[in-house]
Amino acid sequence: MNNPERERSGGYFDAAYRGAPPWDIGEPQPALLALLDEFPPTDPVLDVGCGTGALTLELAGRGLHVLGVDLIAAAIDRARAKASANPKLAQRVEFRVADALQPSRLPGPFGAVVDSGFYHVFGTPERERFVNDLALALAEGARYYLLGFAFDSPYPYAPRQVSEHGLRAQFTPERGWHFLVLREARFKLRGPRSEVPAIAACIERTQATMP
Repeated sequence: MNNPERERSGGYFDAAYRGAPPWDIGEPQPALLALLDEFPPTDPVLDVGCGTGALTLELAGRGLHVLGVDLIAAAIDRARAKASANPKLAQRVEFRVADALQPSRLPGPFGAVVDSGFYHVFGTPERERFVNDLALALAEGARYYLLGFAFDSPYPYAPRQVSEHGLRAQFTPERGWHFLVLREARFKLRGPRSEVPAIAACIERTQATMP
């Protein structure tokens, strides 16, 4: 981590993954799976902020080779344990402790990047840096799949709103992006509030960016 705010949030997520965080529902988010069904991803796939690996393993089960990364070691430990319990899937997955805000530092280029509640953790400056770096990590014609909260929360370290306006301002045609779909969705949670409003998008990279 490179700033005090990320250090504090890292401590929060580390503690959360030592228990049962509300966003870890034990399976991939249905709204994200719907995107993947409509617009199938291509190899290799990067799962940013993979958590305990439910989505990574689902994609491996579809025959894809997937790298799951998360900054929280406790989450990666649990993801690796899940993978080791299924040797067939384990051949197609790798889990790493790494900064998912810098996907270009990982061994790409990738045919797809999947994001189940990662982008919505950050504010505008970090989102901007992530989008710029994401462009370096994707091959031409590759796709970015996003599911994030569509509202702000007053709680510390809670997700921040992802809006259509904000996404269209960052993923522009001039920067080499094309929206295949952008729509309202639902994000499932554990606990009394079983789901919340979300936004889902599949965005295609129309040109490769030289690093």
